[in-house]
Amino acid sequence: MRGAIDSLRAQARPPDEILLVDNKPGATLPDLSDVPEVRVIAPDVNLGYPNAVNFAMEHTDAQFVLCINPDARADVDCLAIMLSAAEADERVAMVGAQILFEDGHTTQAGANPLHPTGISPAGPFGKEREHGEPRDALMVTGACCLFRRETFLQLGGFNRSFFLYYDDADMGWRARIAGYRVVYCPEAAVRHAYEFSRRGRKMFYLERNRLISVLTNYEVGTLLRLAPLLLVTEVGVLVWAAAQGWLGEKLEAYGSLARLAPAISAHRRRVQAMRRVPDADLAGEFEPHLESPFLPRVAAVLFGKLTDAYLRLV
Repeated sequence: MRGAIDSLRAQARPPDEILLVDNKPGATLPDLSDVPEVRVIAPDVNLGYPNAVNFAMEHTDAQFVLCINPDARADVDCLAIMLSAAEADERVAMVGAQILFEDGHTTQAGANPLHPTGISPAGPFGKEREHGEPRDALMVTGACCLFRRETFLQLGGFNRSFFLYYDDADMGWRARIAGYRVVYCPEAAVRHAYEFSRRGRKMFYLERNRLISVLTNYEVGTLLRLAPLLLVTEVGVLVWAAAQGWLGEKLEAYGSLARLAPAISAHRRRVQAMRRVPDADLAGEFEPHLESPFLPRVAAVLFGKLTDAYLRLV
């Protein structure tokens, strides 16, 4: 955590204020007596990451808010690059950085692909660090992202049903639906000490939140046209979950969806009321092929071919 704070203080364009959300009441925070620009805000309970960001947005009036994980360190010009991209166009709602391993040369995440079924693998994971100009994307990673606060609030913030994971994919998707831009800045680099092998209840949150996004972000007609592909995907994920030992989490995700049905329905109405871009115009921004070291390669290739063929058909 202190490394993240110090990296923000060392920025070429330092932040005006640093908000630290104490999301684990009673935990021991690092000594912050020498950093007066840090303001600690603490909810009464552990809100999870998405709602901690929502909480922070309610406690600042800044035009732009940079969110960064406590186990990440931003390179010295990261914030300046992201701010420049955001200030270039008032339609930019969200700007993402390139997330690197500690070596500074290997990518963890960036402009991650989003499959039409909502699956979003860390596409650039393990690849060489990318260089280039800012470019538009459908989603960027939440480990370090910059938001235009007014737009973030207009979009309703992160889905309050989420606790961990998939919040970045959902927010990017919703921003594009509402006609805003999402921008990825490869030169804005962040080093992240994240352990991808760490799972806990990760698959439960990923699968539940993916399905919430699919059910709320697509138009009704799109859901109907994609229904066969979505059903095939569910069968495949169930088989994969059983083989990998997290079938219980997958089944629990279905149960959670049923319990959250009223909230999901209300959220869907809000998302569709903000729609300015039809699904047909966004179709080209989805990635039909799945490429990730976390997915079975042969199955991913075959599924990509199936997706391609099905999308051409419908």
